[in-house]
Amino acid sequence: MKYSAERIYVRFWNVDDASLLLDLQVRNRAEIENISASDRDEFFYSLEGQRSLIESWNKKREEGNRYSFGIFLHTTDELVGEISLFEIILDSTPKWILGYVTDTLHQGKGYMSEALQCVMEFAKHETEITRIEAGAVPDNTGSIRVLQKAGFKENGSQPVPIQGTLKEHTMFAVDIL
Repeated sequence: MKYSAERIYVRFWNVDDASLLLDLQVRNRAEIENISASDRDEFFYSLEGQRSLIESWNKKREEGNRYSFGIFLHTTDELVGEISLFEIILDSTPKWILGYVTDTLHQGKGYMSEALQCVMEFAKHETEITRIEAGAVPDNTGSIRVLQKAGFKENGSQPVPIQGTLKEHTMFAVDIL
C-alpha cells in the first residue's frame, strides 16, 4: 500500500525498515522526546527495539487500531519522517489521534503537509475513520501550521504527559467525509 503526493509517498512499515527508523529516531531523539507522550528506554533506541516497534505497529494495523507510515522522497526514497493514526479510548469514547515527526534535516519543506494529505486520503477510502484529532504544544508553530493547512480546526486545549510533566496542548480535529 502506497499513497503518493507531489514530492513524497507514504507506505506502511516493514521490519526491513528497522535501521531506517532507528536512524530517524536516534538523530531526532531530543526533539521527539520533547513532544512524545510515550516513554522510551535504551532498548527502544536499538535495532531490535525498532524491529519490535514495527512488528507491534503491524499487528495493530491488522487489528484495525493503528496505521503507521514511513514518509519517503520520490526522488531518492530517503526517509524524511513518520506519521501515524492510532485509536485511543478516552471516557469510553474511541478517538483517532494523529501523530507525526519530520526529520530535523527536512523540516520546513512541506513534506509533512503532503504526507498528511496522503494519510487523510487513506483514512477516507480504506478505513471507517470519520474524525481525526491531534494536539500540539502552542509554541510548535510548524506543527500547528501543518494541521491548519489540512483543514484541522482548533478544538480547545488539554494537558498531555510529556517526560513526566503535564504540558498544555492545543487540540485540533477534522472530520473526514
